[in-house]
Amino acid sequence: MTKQQKNNRSFPDSSRVTTLFIGVAIGLVVAILGYLILVPSNHNSQHVEAGIDTPNKPLYWVAPMDPNFKRDKPGKSPMGMDLVPVYENNNAEMSPGTVSIDPVTQQNLGVKTTVIKALTPNKTITALGEVQYAQDEIEHVHSRIAGWIEVLNVRAKGDFIEKGTPLYSIYSPELVNAQEELVIALRQNNATLINAAKLRLRSLAVPQSQIQTLESTRKVSHTVTFLAPISGYVKTLNIQQGFYVEPSVTMLSIASINRVWVIADVFPNDATMLHVGQEGTITSDHLPGQIFEAQLDYLYPKLNELTRTTQARFVVQNRLSHSSQVHIEQMLKPGMFTQIALSYRGENANSENGTVLGVPKQAVIRSGKNDRVVLSLGEGKFKSINVQLGRDFDHYFEVLDGLVEGDEIVTSAQFLIDSESSITSDFKRMETPDSTPSSGHEHHMSMQSPVSQQTDDADSTLEEKTSAWTEATINNVDKERRTVNLSHGYLDAFNMMGMTMNFSVSERIDINEFKVGAKAHVEIVREDSGMFQVKTLHIMSDVETEPNHHQYDHSMGDQQ
Repeated sequence: MTKQQKNNRSFPDSSRVTTLFIGVAIGLVVAILGYLILVPSNHNSQHVEAGIDTPNKPLYWVAPMDPNFKRDKPGKSPMGMDLVPVYENNNAEMSPGTVSIDPVTQQNLGVKTTVIKALTPNKTITALGEVQYAQDEIEHVHSRIAGWIEVLNVRAKGDFIEKGTPLYSIYSPELVNAQEELVIALRQNNATLINAAKLRLRSLAVPQSQIQTLESTRKVSHTVTFLAPISGYVKTLNIQQGFYVEPSVTMLSIASINRVWVIADVFPNDATMLHVGQEGTITSDHLPGQIFEAQLDYLYPKLNELTRTTQARFVVQNRLSHSSQVHIEQMLKPGMFTQIALSYRGENANSENGTVLGVPKQAVIRSGKNDRVVLSLGEGKFKSINVQLGRDFDHYFEVLDGLVEGDEIVTSAQFLIDSESSITSDFKRMETPDSTPSSGHEHHMSMQSPVSQQTDDADSTLEEKTSAWTEATINNVDKERRTVNLSHGYLDAFNMMGMTMNFSVSERIDINEFKVGAKAHVEIVREDSGMFQVKTLHIMSDVETEPNHHQYDHSMGDQQ
């Protein structure tokens, strides 16, 4: 190989070295610049993040249904629910019991809110009733003289008789003498005696037609026939043909059912929305498609001792417009059960414009001692406060105290928030009367409302009972005995495994809130009698198609 060829061969190697050197230099420059730019930024961001996360670090985790169940790390509660983190509250100005929840947790819990508004009361009041004879449509028949019943034209209870038709014929020596006196007076043509004799016969209830017959024929009748005073059915029959009767004996009674009474059992809280003269409708399963107009005539002053309900008396005209004969018109029969429906449209509302403050029923937490709602304070802050409830409308309660128009309250997942807030809450609002806008429906509260004061006084005198929260499915409801049958989970406070059993229901809980098949969270206490009682109820779902008993068993297994 010549020298020239060697020189030509070494030139490409020198170019590759130069290119490689330049690439390495550029890489070092980029690396240095990246370190100078990125490392300080990451370092500073770590400090910023630390400054944000440090105060929000959870202090501990708590069971949603039992605030006494605490753990230092995430996990499951005895009921199989995820533990909820509890964060440190560094805001000294926040009201006691205020709970802060970040937006992500709110979404996971399914927190929903609504605004308190003034509503026009609107409720359909329903009640069960029984058809009875109208007492002012009953005629009791007495004989005004002693004698023997020669002829009785009604022989059994339930017989129908028209007004003015013969009812019975009686033989009485006294009646015979009264007739003879009139005949003698007529023969003597003595006007004074004639008038006196006629007056005596009328006082003995002798029909005018028979007096006229006696006056024209001047023949004394051995028996006198008395007529039916009204058209109706024989309600009671205490005599038969041939009986000896006296004035003190009620021989029979006749009742008309052209107009009847319906005695209805109304719940006491619904009775406050009724007034005399209120119109309603009557229906019966025995008369499909038939609707009768009714009017509220009287509200009895005493509760029924057996049903603990208020009795209301309705007057019903017992006839239909297309009927012409009396016995066809009388479709409502005494003893028949009916349904009564009345509409309430705010006739007794507290405000001038006929509206009231309403809170949705699903937002109210009824503990047995007080009624609470979870108030949204904004910026993810919530607090449980006491409220005083009024009348029960179909889907909401009237609010008498504790909330004002425009307040935002929690309607879903409030039970979970309340379990944490109620540990330290004073259940009072932080507003003063001057800080709330004026409204005709607002109930201003000072630092301690009457509701809170009453509750605090009651709590200080009542002995706290051991209680346990659990999840349950409602199997059966006995409204008369105020008991429910539940398939419940593990009751840790009583060391009781999940099972199906009966529970009594606290008087503070509306028994109508229990729906068969619904899934609920319940607080259970043991009564002095030893029976277990549902103290607090929170409906989680309307219908549970198939109770999941395996879930309870699994939860108990984890606990054990």
